[in-house]
Amino acid sequence: MRVGRPWTTFGREGRARVALLGLGLGLTGCSAASGDEAPARQQGPLAAEASLRPPRAVDSLLGLLDQTASVVEGEVLDVHSEYSPRTGPWTVVTLGNVRAHLGEAPRELRLKQAGGLLPDGRQLVVSHVPRFVQGARYVVFLRNTGWSLSPVLDEHAFRVESVGGREVLVGAEGGLVSGLGAAGVRQTAPVFETVDLMGARPALRAEAQARSAPEGMEREAFLSLLQNHLRARGLTVTGAFREEPVTPASSLTVPVTPAVASSPVPGAVPLQPERDLPPGQP
Repeated sequence: MRVGRPWTTFGREGRARVALLGLGLGLTGCSAASGDEAPARQQGPLAAEASLRPPRAVDSLLGLLDQTASVVEGEVLDVHSEYSPRTGPWTVVTLGNVRAHLGEAPRELRLKQAGGLLPDGRQLVVSHVPRFVQGARYVVFLRNTGWSLSPVLDEHAFRVESVGGREVLVGAEGGLVSGLGAAGVRQTAPVFETVDLMGARPALRAEAQARSAPEGMEREAFLSLLQNHLRARGLTVTGAFREEPVTPASSLTVPVTPAVASSPVPGAVPLQPERDLPPGQP
């Protein structure tokens, strides 16, 4: 299936929300280039969208696997912001010592995601874009489709944590990965706090410390289950992960409408639904 309308995104990429938060310039691990001082590869041509499948909603395990180019594991070596007037702010996550559990991947990966520092010190935050903790290990599902917000498939970036002497995987909302089901990757109720804007490693929730935490699968057991599921059904992941987004629209010019029932936060624009722009439109 090819892209019918080049600027349209599907699934969670079409339901993202953005917020501008007032933060100081001294953010650990972040830097912002202004004007044309952004790195040269940030200014390079974006991916040729005509050759890419559009992203779709991930509402089943088969839908997840169909859009997966590879499942990789690596250590977060660096997290920093890049900015240019043409494309706005982006956060770049570098994964090192990468091992591909499914598909193929180089030893080092550069994951470029919408949002990050603005030259005035505020930060553009986009929902449904995972936050990474520097120094932590992650198991990440990478897209084989075009994308406009993140090459990570539907927030499937799972942090490796030790709970009760066992290596488990933690999802974006703090739940532990507990298996596979028809709807996709199963997770428990939140056990860890979510990753904050500074990228600090989250702590166990107080209620989880007070009682035995929900039992999640061990990392190796989950990866074996995933591989065995594919083999048993004669399936495989296909396609290639692409570093660059397909839309040339700037994240700074996304049209927004007031959010309903939002609580005012000093120094922040309330969360807004994102709408996509045709190529070339400011």
